[in-house]
Amino acid sequence: MMVFLKKIRNKLKSLFTLPYVFPENKKLKELFSSFEKAVILGSAESINNLDITLFKNDFVITMGNFYEHPEIKIINPKVHVFAASHPPITEKVLKNWWRRCNDILPKNTILLIEKRDEKIAKEIFADRKIFFYSYGGSLPVDLTKKILSPWSVTVVGIQLAIYCKIPKIILLGVNHDWQCIKKYTHFYEHDKPSLEYYLKEENIKISYEEQKQPFPKERLYREYELYQQYESLKEESIKLGLQIVNGDPFSFFDVFPFDKQKQIIKS
Repeated sequence: MMVFLKKIRNKLKSLFTLPYVFPENKKLKELFSSFEKAVILGSAESINNLDITLFKNDFVITMGNFYEHPEIKIINPKVHVFAASHPPITEKVLKNWWRRCNDILPKNTILLIEKRDEKIAKEIFADRKIFFYSYGGSLPVDLTKKILSPWSVTVVGIQLAIYCKIPKIILLGVNHDWQCIKKYTHFYEHDKPSLEYYLKEENIKISYEEQKQPFPKERLYREYELYQQYESLKEESIKLGLQIVNGDPFSFFDVFPFDKQKQIIKS
């Protein structure tokens, strides 16, 4: 009886679950699965101390404001990821931010953008190759379906690398150790073109910059959820025989094992 009920439940589940939401994303695996190494670049201040142009021939994944890096043309990322827009980001801020990205990011860099921003993406990035993804899924990672809803855009970058079955995934500039105890900073200045800059142009406050005390409970709760996501991605990578490491010599973010890339420290 139990076996029969299980079969009925699985049948009903298959009827109400779309097997492929983004079948075109199979192309991502075709394009990048031959790489032995993926390098995911976050925007922490430590990036200023690293010569990341040394990874220009690897599967480099950049995210968010990273296109503001002064050597972005040399780095020439294969994919640039944006998380879904959300408050306090307005449509005007998003368009200004993305127009700036479109002007600077190498034209051959593929964009990976959340489905809810498709209309604006196709308007701003009309001459670029764009792939779309959607929140609301679960592990195991499959970019042809909905994926794990991220608490940080880095979670999307890692899922892309896992989906492409890259044997070694290196994180640089992903330093969550600052989140609750240090000022809100990045490798770029917030008073120059960036998401923060365009928010301030519209007199929109950034909650992180308003923080008055260390370890505020709201951020601790968010960080807990984020760390749990990283832990689940680490387990997923191990199951697949992949390795995710924190390669940043100046980071204390320890969910993933350290493999500090000291050879890239600027002298």
